[in-house]
Amino acid sequence: MGRTLPIAVLMSAIITVVSAFALRASDAALAVAAVAGVAVLLTWYAQLHATDERGSGGLVNPASAVALAVVGRRPWSTLLPAVAAHAVGGVLGGLIALAMDDRLGDTLVFADPDLVVVGVGAALVGLVGAWATLSIDGGGPEALAAVPAVLGGAILPLGLIAVFHPAAVVGLATAGIVPWDAALLAAGATLVASAVGAYAVSLLVPAE
Repeated sequence: MGRTLPIAVLMSAIITVVSAFALRASDAALAVAAVAGVAVLLTWYAQLHATDERGSGGLVNPASAVALAVVGRRPWSTLLPAVAAHAVGGVLGGLIALAMDDRLGDTLVFADPDLVVVGVGAALVGLVGAWATLSIDGGGPEALAAVPAVLGGAILPLGLIAVFHPAAVVGLATAGIVPWDAALLAAGATLVASAVGAYAVSLLVPAE
């Protein structure tokens, strides 16, 4: 486990920085595509560490770690350290983005998000993310990792471009891109929905 925690920190920092940089893209579609592409790439890397006994999605995303723990593909004892490591990575990524803010220009974010929209949208993204995580863990293509990112970009304010990744959205708040209340609500809703979604999938499609 000692080796996986630094990887989790690094993964969350990368997603956060990429998300912050993507929000300087020329248009929203390009921003979402960039973040989705990086999510797929990191998921592919994480899958190299997967075993028959344990899924590796938790290396990339704390929501994936929750989903895998719910279905028994990750020990519960490792969940809190993993989530904490991702949170550290998200904050570090946010600080990097904040330090470079003056050199990057304006973002594509124009208004603060409505909290009701944030909560409902993040919950939906979390449910879909749980399905994507378990599908990839079951042998599905890593490209499915793009689905929650694209969905979040389509239904939520662009500032929450990293809503599929709770630690990264907290990192964006650290960088001052989104308000803290919206970021914490989004992160919490995504984590809870990931657990609910994973449980629902396990009931509908029992493991062999």
